[in-house]
Amino acid sequence: MYTLKYLLIITLFTSLNSQVIFANTEQINQRVKQLPSELKPEYIDKTPISNLYSLSNPRGSTFIDASGRYLIHGNIYDLENMQNIASINYQKHYAINPKQLPLANALKEVKGNGKRILYVFADPDCPACRVLQSELEEVDNVTIYTFPMGLTHLHPTAVETSKNIWCSKDPVKTWKLYLLNNIKPNKRENSCNQPIDKNMEITKNYQIKHTPTLFNSKGHRAVGIPELEDLEEFMNEY
Repeated sequence: MYTLKYLLIITLFTSLNSQVIFANTEQINQRVKQLPSELKPEYIDKTPISNLYSLSNPRGSTFIDASGRYLIHGNIYDLENMQNIASINYQKHYAINPKQLPLANALKEVKGNGKRILYVFADPDCPACRVLQSELEEVDNVTIYTFPMGLTHLHPTAVETSKNIWCSKDPVKTWKLYLLNNIKPNKRENSCNQPIDKNMEITKNYQIKHTPTLFNSKGHRAVGIPELEDLEEFMNEY
């Protein structure tokens, strides 16, 4: 998402001043209706590049030309100020205020000096979440707040597993043992007070439809498994 070797780089000489619009070309409006669900946009924004628009949904942003013929997947950088146009439009719509997150609903792990902050919404039965957890073992000097939840349409038992993990003697350790080693948690006591159902409501409020979904200290959003270098850069935005 961030490293230049994977980016489409275009030098831009105009400042970014996009606003939410619906495309004024019938070609784009018709074309986006034909896109697969993972690419269908909730927002269409102008970019500083003539006849180029960004399409954004909770997964991320792509680009389309005014004719509606060409779809560009990747990042476009303004080399005058090193701004990622795709990221700017995406964060404009999907960043959050992290101060509003109920941290009592999260598993907290402090690594090293804990200076950097990372918020993670994860489904314990999500394969990508397991890969991310393995990657998080490689980072240091960060405080990680993990909000256990479940994508019930994909993983019917994930919510109950999250509740069992929360109610264990050492939830952080139990979470990691399950995701990294597939060691299942013990069944919880019914009297255990857990926040998983509340976390499910948060996911609706913040349109968290895919896991893992990450937020940094600025409230910027990332979805999926970033490469370690990109994850470090994402966490360094504070």
